[in-house]
Amino acid sequence: MKIDANKLIEEAPAIRRGLNKYDIIMNRVNVVNVSKDADFQRQFNGFYRIRRNAEWRKIYYDLFETAKAGPVTFSEIITTLFEKTGNIEASFSSKMLATLHPDKPIWDQYVLHNLNLQLTGKNKQERLKNAVTLHFGIEKWYGEFL
Repeated sequence: MKIDANKLIEEAPAIRRGLNKYDIIMNRVNVVNVSKDADFQRQFNGFYRIRRNAEWRKIYYDLFETAKAGPVTFSEIITTLFEKTGNIEASFSSKMLATLHPDKPIWDQYVLHNLNLQLTGKNKQERLKNAVTLHFGIEKWYGEFL
């Protein structure tokens, strides 16, 4: 892979702003109650482009705060969100997990595209199971790459 130094220089201010936002989130996550701290939620929502209704966000941030108390897995997060919302939230589950455990990878459209992965399944239960399997594959790929 060839890195274009000129492009990096052009993009440096945007990269710096993004890193600053990430740093704020990572420094605050363990010192605030994320289920109640509207400022944290606003920052997290903005950084990760969470555009869901208030009811969904309450479920998400309540789970987020609970997950801080102990070890949690991608499977537990995505399954709980599915049970409470009816949605398979692979990307937002991975972002919660990666915020709590920075060594875990994030699932987004770019990762799926670059790894040539696609979430499949004939029904929601199958898609949920496949999401867990795909995330494990992403973790494995990152481990081997790094």
